[in-house]
Amino acid sequence: MRRIFVLSCGFYLLIGITSVVLGALLPVLLPHYERGYSDGGFLLFLQFLGFLVGVIVSPSLTAKIGRKWMLTLALLCIIAAYLVLGWLPSWNVLLLLTIIVGFGSGIIEPSVGAFTIEFTENQKAVAMSKLDVFFALGALLIPAAAALFIWLGQWHLTFFTVAACALILMVPWVTMPRTAAQYLEQAGENTIQQGTSKTSYSKKHLGLLSLFVVFFFVYMGLELGLMNFLPSILVERLELKESIASLSVSILWIAMIVGRLFSGKIAEAVNYMPFLIWSTIGTLLFTVSMVFVSGQWVTYGLIFGTGLFMSGLFCIALVYANVLIPGMTERTTSILIASGGIGGATLQYLTGWSMSAWPIVGTIMILAGFCLLLLLTLILSHLWNTRNESLNSTFPQQTKEI
Repeated sequence: MRRIFVLSCGFYLLIGITSVVLGALLPVLLPHYERGYSDGGFLLFLQFLGFLVGVIVSPSLTAKIGRKWMLTLALLCIIAAYLVLGWLPSWNVLLLLTIIVGFGSGIIEPSVGAFTIEFTENQKAVAMSKLDVFFALGALLIPAAAALFIWLGQWHLTFFTVAACALILMVPWVTMPRTAAQYLEQAGENTIQQGTSKTSYSKKHLGLLSLFVVFFFVYMGLELGLMNFLPSILVERLELKESIASLSVSILWIAMIVGRLFSGKIAEAVNYMPFLIWSTIGTLLFTVSMVFVSGQWVTYGLIFGTGLFMSGLFCIALVYANVLIPGMTERTTSILIASGGIGGATLQYLTGWSMSAWPIVGTIMILAGFCLLLLLTLILSHLWNTRNESLNSTFPQQTKEI
């Protein structure tokens, strides 16, 4: 099990890399193909589309071919796509390969996350927070590697580097000991049994699932909005140079890595719901505070604080949702991650529009509004769960499946 968890961390490191590498290369990739930023946006949208398809099909693939071979397929997709991308093929081929990369990443994230939640007997939040640390490390390190290759004038080597990382991960994955492989096979059988014994959500669980779908939809809009628009916000509000303002994203990632080192243990100690509520309140307060300060270093401090409070929201909420909705881990994880992907793509557009249409303070308040929505969904999910538990204890009966 320890070997599988180490490999799971490697998988999350890889998808952290694939999630940001294309964006890091856009400034040189688009001029090479004589394309504009609208084409770059379309490219990122296609990667998200492939990711969404991968997320949706991962539960059925797990049941049909097992996790080991499904994740091997995902690695092959990523390796092949980046090897061809490194040769800088035609634009149309580039579009197709971007979809394939997204598809492979979409298979990996919910499958590895669901496996970790389902088969970690104790301290599930700690295990998931460790995975998220590696995701953040990948997202933090690959832009630095891309910047180095751009400086050397060999930026296309970034694609080969990602392919090499995936290949290095694939070797221990396909050569894992028989005992570990048997463990994965049993995991796949348990998933199939889940699918046959429980094919639908109860009314109580469907209500909780709906609230968590909203939570993940809004959270990814907040996270990606900060990741992609923080430098522009600082340029407009503080009149910083672009190179200095771009440090804000690195500060945010570093804070999230630091926070994720401890968020799992804190959540296990204080319970999931209090952790999520106070993390959301902290994120809201630090985000709103950016409206009232104008100093560069104070703003960087607020960004660091925002990253600390945000760091555990995704993984702890994912664990908590599966604790409240037992027996459907694979499906629930896929649904929530898919909703997060859709929210990230949709709400980013709203954030970008607000920067063009309103003063920059309006954009900050929209991000703060996302925090308020997160807090509202958490409170409603707590009330929904408490109410249903109270009804079940007063009128014990079999919950009707829908």
